[in-house]
Amino acid sequence: MLVVAPHPDDEVMGAGGLIHTWAGMGRSVTVLSVTDGEAALPVRENLDVIRRGELKEALRKLCATHVSVVRLGLPDGRVADFQQKLRSAILSLIEPAMTMIAPYERDGHPDHDVVGSICCEVARMRGIPLARYPIWTWQRADPAEFREVSWGKFPLDSEARRAKTHALQCFMSRLQPDLQDTIAPRHLLNYFQRSYEAFLL
Repeated sequence: MLVVAPHPDDEVMGAGGLIHTWAGMGRSVTVLSVTDGEAALPVRENLDVIRRGELKEALRKLCATHVSVVRLGLPDGRVADFQQKLRSAILSLIEPAMTMIAPYERDGHPDHDVVGSICCEVARMRGIPLARYPIWTWQRADPAEFREVSWGKFPLDSEARRAKTHALQCFMSRLQPDLQDTIAPRHLLNYFQRSYEAFLL
């Protein structure tokens, strides 16, 4: 399985339970980490290094088995300027019988949208299964937009939910409740702590 994440933490929020379950069955998981998320809080020094470390620790909490991370290092907020580099990176990681997990291409964040669009393009071109996870959609989208969209639910058992919760807690630079400038609103996290993960198919 290839999980494409625009920023560190998107892969855990959108598909952490799926990653845990998939790896637990002995299947390989690769995370393509597109940016380091350094633009989320420009006033915070070394945020790119911090978020890379948080991702490493989160994946360790999520899976006992190794999950491989490929860091692309594109500039946070400017992925649209590097579409060919992103496309080439995804194509280089595609293998036969692989499933791709990607952000929803109309998620409402410019990096998410361009990453999702390119993943859709590559999946069609290579004929591989694709599921897209929403992040900002939960807060910003009009429900009417999804009347004719196919959704899938991936149920999480208690072990997967526990692992995902521990992994999410690693992203303190984004989620720490005592910081005034947390990147994600606390209520948004409720969508990623349910007994299932939702994907657009």
